[in-house]
Amino acid sequence: MRASHVLLLVLVATGCASGDSTIPEAERSAIGADLVYTSERDGARHAYRLSPGAPEARAMGSVQFDEVPLAVSPDGEAVVVGRTVADDDQLLEQLVVWEGGRATVLTPATRRARNPSWSPDGTWLAFEADLASASDLWRIGRDGSGLARLTDNPEGNYEPVVAPDGAAIVFVSSRDMNAEAYRMAPDGADPVRLPGSPRDEWALRPSPDGRRLALLTRENGRDELVLARPDGLDRQWLGTTRSPIASGDDLLEADPSWSPDGQRLAYTTLSRSGAKQIWTVEVDGGEHRALTDTTSWAPAWSPDGRYLAFVSDRDGSPS
Repeated sequence: MRASHVLLLVLVATGCASGDSTIPEAERSAIGADLVYTSERDGARHAYRLSPGAPEARAMGSVQFDEVPLAVSPDGEAVVVGRTVADDDQLLEQLVVWEGGRATVLTPATRRARNPSWSPDGTWLAFEADLASASDLWRIGRDGSGLARLTDNPEGNYEPVVAPDGAAIVFVSSRDMNAEAYRMAPDGADPVRLPGSPRDEWALRPSPDGRRLALLTRENGRDELVLARPDGLDRQWLGTTRSPIASGDDLLEADPSWSPDGQRLAYTTLSRSGAKQIWTVEVDGGEHRALTDTTSWAPAWSPDGRYLAFVSDRDGSPS
């Protein structure tokens, strides 16, 4: 299966009428990848795909529903969107795969259906949903077949991420009362809690080679970026909150994103005053580097690791 050359920005862009003029064609060509993102240009949220050299983005999905792109398949051909479905006085969630202009519905409309993660071969996905309880993890084929329940805990299971080799799924579970990192087989067997902080943990991000795990954890009232082995051991603090960069503005960290070569992490710092800034750090002991001003977030790497796409509201609205 060929590698995906698609960058996913799971944020809302509203900054200009066309949605595209803020990205010069020369810059899009240099990035060398399609951009998949959400726009509210027509008053509703819809998914768009912008290709290098294309005069403008093309709409994806249905105009009947609000749809937000959530995960691009490894081959770049399919995109899972989160669809909002109105049902009487409530808004329900639904996962749908768009591929070649056709929609495959993965889940019924329900109160919770989110956080899809593709297998490395692109044949199946893991996701969280309340199809049988408040929130459990499920597995389904790309074509919508073979739905299988992976967890069964009333306390809740969240944010599944399929490991790069497809041999495991890391996820967050509240079965021990706190939200903690776990690992299990792709069929849901042998769930094991990863040792680490007794506090909440989330945003689990395996490195491209699967040898490291980045995650966010709550320590001392702050959300902090941590690097560990896949088994959760040998933890080290990576973010700015434990470095001289930290300030009295109580920096929090979010949006961890691995570079394609696994040597760097991009992430966003969030301050209590509302400032948002993108940083990178070399995972083998390098310095933190601020890449943007205080109006930017949600970094996404280009396939060659030379560029970062991101969302900014420097002009007054996200774009």
